Amino acid sequence: MEIGSRIKTLRESLHISQVVLADRLNVSKQTLYKYENNIITNIPSNKIELAAKILNVTPAYLMGWEENIPEHRPVSIAEPYEGQSTKCKTAINLFNELNDEGQERAIDNMMLLKKVYPRMHEPLLNAAHERTDIEITDEMRQHDDDMMDDENF
Repeated sequence: MEIGSRIKTLRESLHISQVVLADRLNVSKQTLYKYENNIITNIPSNKIELAAKILNVTPAYLMGWEENIPEHRPVSIAEPYEGQSTKCKTAINLFNELNDEGQERAIDNMMLLKKVYPRMHEPLLNAAHERTDIEITDEMRQHDDDMMDDENF
C-alpha cells in the first residue's frame, strides 16, 4: 500500500473529512486529494510527520517502512474545532505550531488579554451624546457629569 492510500484509509477509519485533514495539514483539499490518490508521491517530510501525528501513527508507518499500525494508538484528536468559529480555528492552528515555551507565553498573553477584552454576554451601550427627545437642563448635565466623575459608579 502506498503512502497516499495509507493516509486515505486512516482518515476514513477515523471519520475525518478531507476538508478537516487538509486544514490541519495546511494544504488545499485538492492537494490532499492528490496525496491520497498517489498523484503527488513526493510529499514533504513535514507534512508526513504532521499527518502521522494527526492520524495517530508513526511517519514510518505512513511511509510503508512499518507494516503494522501500533496497537495502542491514542484516540484521534483530529477534529478539535467542530462548531468553533474561524477565529478559534486559526488560534488553535497557530497555537499548535508553537513549541512548549511559545505555548506557555501564548497562554500568559491570553490571560492578560482576557482581563482587558472580556467576552461581553450583553451588548455594551456606547452612547456618548445628549438626548434629543427632551429638553436638557444645566442641572441634568451637571448630574450626568457628577456620575461620570464618581469612581464608585
